[in-house]
Amino acid sequence: MKKILFLWPLFLIGCTISQKIVYRTDDLATNQPMETIPAKVEVRILEDNRRNIEENNLLFDNPRQVRVDKKTMCINSEKHYAKDTVVTQITHLLVDHLNQERLFQKVFYNTSNESDYYLTGTLNSFFGEQEFSTGAAIGAGFGLIGALATSGIKTPGKIIIDISDLKLFKKDGTLVKDFGSFYKEYNDEYSADSACWCIYWNMNEMLKDFNTQLIEKIRNDLHNIKL
Repeated sequence: MKKILFLWPLFLIGCTISQKIVYRTDDLATNQPMETIPAKVEVRILEDNRRNIEENNLLFDNPRQVRVDKKTMCINSEKHYAKDTVVTQITHLLVDHLNQERLFQKVFYNTSNESDYYLTGTLNSFFGEQEFSTGAAIGAGFGLIGALATSGIKTPGKIIIDISDLKLFKKDGTLVKDFGSFYKEYNDEYSADSACWCIYWNMNEMLKDFNTQLIEKIRNDLHNIKL
């Protein structure tokens, strides 16, 4: 029964044809109260620079299952993301995450008449690849029983998330803080399936970790700055 319950949310979130960039934020409450910065901030939609990074071409030019260096790999191909752009979805999630963490008094998506500051940035990479699981493929041939038997399979993978040019401005355009770049590369064993849908779910999980650490960096960098 536990395996069935595990597969059900995975099917809903990570294993559908139209993929969304999403993760839970209601479990982000900190154990100890953190000081909220008394500022209302809008997060402008991230600039998308991914096509200018050679490694990312793999995601734009191929389906989710592809041969790389003589290996069959699963990738988070751009073809299967939902109608909203990747940068739009990531920006929305960052806003939700910031509000849940209560870093600022209030955070708005893109533009707002209520804000006093705005945050900008550039997305350079949202890249994921992992080895295709032959075990999961064999299990899928035996229907639900086979899927349950292979539901715990993981394969080696690499996920890269990179946001640069992170800057906080006053609404009049005055630069308040240049946070620079924030880059994370995750090399680990990730949940795998027979159809290469789970790479999208794995990307979302790592984005949650990335945003958590990014917000902590912003908090630390603003420690001695009065807003």
